[in-house]
Amino acid sequence: MPQELGQMPSVAFESQVVPEPPVWPQSVVTVVGNPRPGSRTAAAAASVAELLASELGTPYRIDELIDLVTFAPAIFQGDQAADAERAALENAVDLVSSASVIVIATPVYKGSYTGLVKSFLDILRPQALAGSVVIPVTVSAAPSHKLLADHHLRPVLAELGATTPVPGVILEERDLEDLQVVLSTWIRTNATIIQSTTIALQPVPEPTPTH
Repeated sequence: MPQELGQMPSVAFESQVVPEPPVWPQSVVTVVGNPRPGSRTAAAAASVAELLASELGTPYRIDELIDLVTFAPAIFQGDQAADAERAALENAVDLVSSASVIVIATPVYKGSYTGLVKSFLDILRPQALAGSVVIPVTVSAAPSHKLLADHHLRPVLAELGATTPVPGVILEERDLEDLQVVLSTWIRTNATIIQSTTIALQPVPEPTPTH
């Protein structure tokens, strides 16, 4: 029977719901390189990550805080370390290698960052941090050498492909007494740059085939 004029085709069309693009970053991963567990460096790093995540409108997850000292034997001893420590190291490497924003915190030891941080970064594959925005956080005992760890860390991060678009969080131990006030200006100044950079670094999705 011929189709009548004005009659709609019998093919059913489903409405297509276009999902909203994901918020970037999707989380903020924290790496702490103080050789003492439960350090003030770890507390400062967690504060930076939590405040930054809140400003960016993205989740803060405490299980994405990596305290390197908790599995240090796996970093330094490799296969000689206990299974649980090696599993924790593998999980940390995977988490860091897939992160969009990483906070890396270290105390200033002898004018530089700690060997624990360096040894962990040495384990990462070449360009493991490509596509990631990294925020260095350093804690020094005195103002005379507070910038040194940040200056030494940045070339290593660049070698791994990381992007460091904003100044690091450079703290003295006295700043830890009133950390929220110290961080508020840094967050307001840099959060927008961090978010726009993470968006720019995301790979462009392949177009969906029409057939």
